[in-house]
Amino acid sequence: MKKSALVFLVLFLAAAFVFAGGTQEKKTGKVKITGPVTIKFWHAMGGSRIDLIQGIVNDFMQANPNIKVKVQYTGTYNDTLNKVKAASKAGNAPQIFQSYDIATLGLAHSGIITPIGDLTKWDPIKWDDFFTPVRNYYTISGKHYSLPFNSSTPLLYYNKTFFKQAGLDPTKPPATFNSVIELSRKLKASSLKLKAPITWNLHSWYFEQFHCLMNAPFVNENNGRGGKLPNKALFNLEPGQKILSWWSGMEKDGLFLDVGPGWANHRAAFGSGDVAMVMSSTSDVNQLTGLLNKKGWEMGTGYMPKPEGATGGVAIGGGSLWITNNHPDQELLAALKLVKFISSDGPQMKWHKGTGYFPVRKTAMNKLKAEGWFKEHPNFLTAFNQLLASPSNNNTAGALMGPFPEARKFIQDAIQKTYAGTPVKQALDEAAAKTDKAMKEWNEFYK
Repeated sequence: MKKSALVFLVLFLAAAFVFAGGTQEKKTGKVKITGPVTIKFWHAMGGSRIDLIQGIVNDFMQANPNIKVKVQYTGTYNDTLNKVKAASKAGNAPQIFQSYDIATLGLAHSGIITPIGDLTKWDPIKWDDFFTPVRNYYTISGKHYSLPFNSSTPLLYYNKTFFKQAGLDPTKPPATFNSVIELSRKLKASSLKLKAPITWNLHSWYFEQFHCLMNAPFVNENNGRGGKLPNKALFNLEPGQKILSWWSGMEKDGLFLDVGPGWANHRAAFGSGDVAMVMSSTSDVNQLTGLLNKKGWEMGTGYMPKPEGATGGVAIGGGSLWITNNHPDQELLAALKLVKFISSDGPQMKWHKGTGYFPVRKTAMNKLKAEGWFKEHPNFLTAFNQLLASPSNNNTAGALMGPFPEARKFIQDAIQKTYAGTPVKQALDEAAAKTDKAMKEWNEFYK
C-alpha cells in the first residue's frame, strides 16, 4: 500500500506540474508556449502615440496568434509606475510596463521586476545590435534590466527663417555656451519681435545633460554605476555652478524666456515665433517641424550646446520596457517576445518616423539610411550623429540613484531660486543637501 501510494503521489505531482505550467523543459531552462496566453502592457505614451503603439502590438499579435496583448495607456510615467506598484502589491501586475530612465535603479531594487537578462536564456537578444549608450544606461553591474524602447536626447531647434532675417548664418546653430549668448544678443538686437531669443522648459533633464556634456559625475560611486549605492550629490560642484550660472545669467539678461515646467509652453513659444531657438527632446522633431511649417518657416536642428572645452556627450533619455515577476513562465516568455518585437527593426523604424524618438538598434538606423529617409528628413539625423559623437563612460551613461525624481524637484527648485536672486552656489548646495538626505533614506530602506 505504501509503495502504490507513493507512486500515485509522484504521478499526481507530475500531472499537476504539467497542468500548471504547460510544456516546460526545466532541466534545460527552455519554455514553450503551448496554448493561448494573455498578457497586459501598460505604457505612458499619450496622444497620437496611443494608436501608434496599438498598431505595433497588433502586428505582433498577427505574427503570434497564440499571444493576446491587452494594451493600456496609464497616464504619465509617474502615474504608470505608481499603478504598477499598486497592482504588484495586489497580485495583478501587468506583465510589461513602460517606465522612464531615472526609475532604473529604483526598479532594479524594487523586488517587482524580472531582469530581461534573466529571461534571454529562453529567447536570446543580440545586445550588440543596440546603440552602446542606449544599452549601457539600462545595464547595471553587467546585467540587462530592461529593454530600451523610446530613446531620446535633447536637441537645439532653431528657426532658420529668423536667422536669415537677423543676418545670421542659417547653417550654423550655436554649439557652445558662449555662442548661444553671442547669437542671442544679435537676435535680440534685430528687428524680430521676440519675447526672448531662446527657451526650454524648466526641467532638471537639461541640467543633467549639461553635466554629461562636461564629462562630470552627477553623484558619487562612479555616477552610481560602481556597484555601490550612491550617497552624495556632486552636481553642486564647479561643473554644476558653471551650468546654472550660464542658465540663470541668460534669464537675467533677457536672453532666455522662462516658460515654467511641463512640455507644452516652450514648444508653443517656438511655434508661435516668440523665440528663435528652443531646446527640447528629439521626440519633438515631428511636432516642431509641423508648427513651423504652418507659419511658412524653415526649421533647423543642432547639437545641444556645450560649455567651452567640454569633452563629454549626451546621455539617453526617454524610457524602456520592464517585465514584472510572479507570473507563469509562459506569460514571461510571451512578454519577452513582445518587447523583443517592439525593439526590432520594423517597429522601431515605424516608431521613429511617427514620433522622432530614434531607433534603439544600429540595424534599424542602417535601414533608414539605405531607404533615403534621412536625405528627405535631415533633422531626424541630428540626434543620431550627436549620440554617436558622445564618448562612452560612466558620466555619459547617465547617473543612477534611487530617489532621482525627488532630486529633480530639488534641482528645479534651485533653478527657480536663482531667477529670484539666490546665489547659484547656495541654491545648488541646498538642493544637494536635500538629495543627500533622500539618498540616505532610500539606501537604508533598500539595503
